[in-house]
Amino acid sequence: MEKIEMEIECPSCKGTGVYTGIGEHDGAAVVCYRCNGTGKYHYSYTYIPFTKRRKRKNIKRVYLSSYGYCIAPHEIDFDKIGKIDLSKEGVSYEEFIKGKKPKHIEQFGCPMLADQSACHDIKGFTDICHDKDHNDGWVSMITHCKYYPNKANCWVRFNKGVI
Repeated sequence: MEKIEMEIECPSCKGTGVYTGIGEHDGAAVVCYRCNGTGKYHYSYTYIPFTKRRKRKNIKRVYLSSYGYCIAPHEIDFDKIGKIDLSKEGVSYEEFIKGKKPKHIEQFGCPMLADQSACHDIKGFTDICHDKDHNDGWVSMITHCKYYPNKANCWVRFNKGVI
């Protein structure tokens, strides 16, 4: 274990030594409780330096995400989705250790639920999601999108990286 210690700008008062919150008005301030008015804070952190990725026991498969579902590396019958053989999704732990990354489990939801920021990175991808002719503009819940029942088509567009 190693320890790092340093003087840093107080994160509570941003180095001013005084604090204003919901109780202080019209130019009033109180002495910052964290730095006692000094503007500086003694930061101390104990850590273990990284040398290599450690292995875990009893891990069979690795998935990109569980998408809010309880998952296990075997077939599961999901309510409203159906059976998904999760032993065929993700990657084996050995493959993961060697650098292989798992892919999305597309049956769990559309690309917007799985990786919304990546959807926004694809030019024009989200335009279809809020198309006024089909969704009356922006949908309040992604699962209410009129395209959601045909999310496989959205995954095709997502995986190609184009609309």
